[in-house]
Amino acid sequence: MEQMEKVIAFLLGVGFNALIIIVLLSLNGKINYHKIRLSILSLISTIIFTIIPTIGYRVDKDLGDYHFGFPAEGLVYRGGLDLTVSSFGLIFNFFFFYWIFKLILVLWKAPTVNN
Repeated sequence: MEQMEKVIAFLLGVGFNALIIIVLLSLNGKINYHKIRLSILSLISTIIFTIIPTIGYRVDKDLGDYHFGFPAEGLVYRGGLDLTVSSFGLIFNFFFFYWIFKLILVLWKAPTVNN
């Protein structure tokens, strides 16, 4: 029964983070194609950078915890089924990659100056 509670708590944490991200993306009242595309890229980047061993993974030697996420820690694994969500870390990572991709998109579409 305790394992089921941990799974439910983890799923609720992920769902809560998803709800916060959706609300923050739709503050101006509309979600267009570019926001959806950038959101998907940000989500994929957040997941990929979480599982890359040398970048998004560190071990706390004192407690034996495993911390996942780059640039902020989004998940903490404490052994067994004890995987917890760090809400600030996941939301920060999502919007970090969102703004990086948005900046790349703006720079890609920037007009070139003819000399």
